[in-house]
Amino acid sequence: MKLNYREKVILGAVLAFIIVLAGIFGLIKPKAQDIKDDKKTLAAKQTEKKDIEKKIDEIEPLKKDIDTLYKETNDMVDDFVEYNDIFTPDLLDQYMQEYADKCNVKVSTLNVGSLANGTIDYYYFKPTTLSEDLFASADVNGDQQALREKDEAESTALGEREKGQAMSAQYGVSVKGKKEDIWAYMDAIKEIDDAVIINSVAISDYTFGEDLSDEEKAALGDDEGKTDVQFVITLYSVYDMAKPNTDAD
Repeated sequence: MKLNYREKVILGAVLAFIIVLAGIFGLIKPKAQDIKDDKKTLAAKQTEKKDIEKKIDEIEPLKKDIDTLYKETNDMVDDFVEYNDIFTPDLLDQYMQEYADKCNVKVSTLNVGSLANGTIDYYYFKPTTLSEDLFASADVNGDQQALREKDEAESTALGEREKGQAMSAQYGVSVKGKKEDIWAYMDAIKEIDDAVIINSVAISDYTFGEDLSDEEKAALGDDEGKTDVQFVITLYSVYDMAKPNTDAD
C-alpha cells in the first residue's frame, strides 16, 4: 500500500513522537529509582542525625556526672596520706618524726617499711561469750541468742563487707617519754586527718616509774618518770586521680 505525502508526514510524526516518548520513559525510570534510593538514604541520614543529636544532648549531663565523680573521688583521696610524703622510708620517717618532736618523746629504735599494696580493715567491737556450750545450754528459748545477734549486727555486717585496697606502709617505732608526753603522742597521731592507724601499743612500765624508790628515781636523772613504748602504726595512701578532660569541645 502506497502512502501519499500527507500520510507519510503523519506517520513520521507519530514515529518521532513514539521515539521521543520511549527516550523520555527510558530516562525517567532510572531517575525515579534514583529518587527512591535518595529518599531511603535521606531517611537513614535523618535517623542517624537524630541519634547523634540525642548523644550530644547526653554529653553535658555525662560531663557533669564525671566532674562530680572526680570531685567526690578527690575528696576521699584527701583522707589519705600524701603519696609524696611517704613513698620512701626516709620520707615516711620525716613525716612521723614531726609528731615525736612536738610531743617531747624521744625515738630510740625505728623500723620503717616501704609502700606496698594493703587492705583497709574495718574497726569494730564484736561481743564474745566465754563458754559457747554453756551459753547454748542455758538459752533454751533462744531469747539470749536473739539479743546477741542484735548486739553483733554491726560487727557481722562490717565483717562481711568487701574491704578496700590502698597502698600502705608500716611504721614501727620505740619512743621514750613521760606519761603525759606519750599520751599526747598517741592523741597527735589519732588526730591526723589522713588515714593513719595505730595497730598496737606496748608500754614497758605502765606506772612510769611511780613504784621506784627515791634513790632509783634519782639515779635515772633526766629519764625519771619516763618509759619505753613500742608503737606499730600503718599509714595508707592512694594515687591522685587525673582530672578527666571534660572541657574539650
